[in-house]
Amino acid sequence: MVTMTAAAACAPLGSQLRQSLLSPHHIRSFSALKLASNQSTRTTPPSREHPPSTPKASTTSGPAPATVITPSSSISSKRASKTEKKVKKAPPASDSTEAQLKQIESMMNMANTSNLFPTMDMWGAKIMTLDVDIPREAPLRMLFSNPVAFWHAIQCNFSNWLKNTFSMYTIAKAQAFTGVNWDSDFRFSHLFLPRTWRQLGNVSSTSPKSWLAPVRRIAMDNYLAIGRAIADKDQATLKALTTADHAVKVNKIIRSRQPGQVWQWKVTSDVSDKALFQEKSFLRPLEMLPGAIVVSIRSGEVYIAKEPPKRGNRLVIHALVKFETKQELNVFTKQGQIVDSETAEPDRVVEEYLVFEKIGWYDNTWQVREQIYK
Repeated sequence: MVTMTAAAACAPLGSQLRQSLLSPHHIRSFSALKLASNQSTRTTPPSREHPPSTPKASTTSGPAPATVITPSSSISSKRASKTEKKVKKAPPASDSTEAQLKQIESMMNMANTSNLFPTMDMWGAKIMTLDVDIPREAPLRMLFSNPVAFWHAIQCNFSNWLKNTFSMYTIAKAQAFTGVNWDSDFRFSHLFLPRTWRQLGNVSSTSPKSWLAPVRRIAMDNYLAIGRAIADKDQATLKALTTADHAVKVNKIIRSRQPGQVWQWKVTSDVSDKALFQEKSFLRPLEMLPGAIVVSIRSGEVYIAKEPPKRGNRLVIHALVKFETKQELNVFTKQGQIVDSETAEPDRVVEEYLVFEKIGWYDNTWQVREQIYK
């Protein structure tokens, strides 16, 4: 024992310290000290050199209770504040029908204050072309060759006739026929007169007494003016007589022309009143091409404000007009040489279906908005 004690005493001091520090007892004490130091740094208030920004002191007397701020508590408080913001930002759930009714009510209120904004048209938004339709051909011989197609054509034509008749009644009730002078209001009792049904149920009439006779005359005049404006590159006339898709179409035609070319366009068939207004009967066909015939018409009440418009009526009318004329188009180069093409053939019969639009509360003419093909 004496020998071991002496050997331990003779050992260097560094080795003794290393052995004592590496003992399990001291390792456990170090970990405890480290944990205690961490807790003391968390609970210790900040120093006076860098004081935090504290809120205004409370008016109540007495020391404020000490709060322990830990990383977990700060993260949870941030999450809670974010959820509170989301709850505040979330709009209250409302029924879709009630929301739509509120939107309509706000639009009506804005429309009723139109006198405050005289230059703004609340009802002048872009609309789609109404469901005008080209009549189907249904000759009697088709009944034997293709009966399914025959009855389908009959059904489509009958549906078109019903829609035409109802639209004509709507236009007559609003007294919105262009160029027709009304002595009195159109009443329901007028439907019991045979002459009323001759007007309502025959939109393709070529009679000068038809309610659509002035519209046919205006449509033919505007059709001729548009053809001349395309040949002469008259963009002012095209802007006044075309709208929507057809305005884009004619502008593309003008831009696609080769520079220096000269176009000469003319209609060789008769487009006077004598040709437009012909009395047609079952036994006597038309003597010449009528030029322009209304084959389908639709109308809708778009101006739905409480007060009527200052001018005109509330309707938007779309009329599908069939043009069948003889035309001739000659194209010349810079040197004056004619360009050979099919359009240069004389007396070439051209058939076109154009949709004319009339907005009742606008002081403008009938404009071409679209071309429909068979």
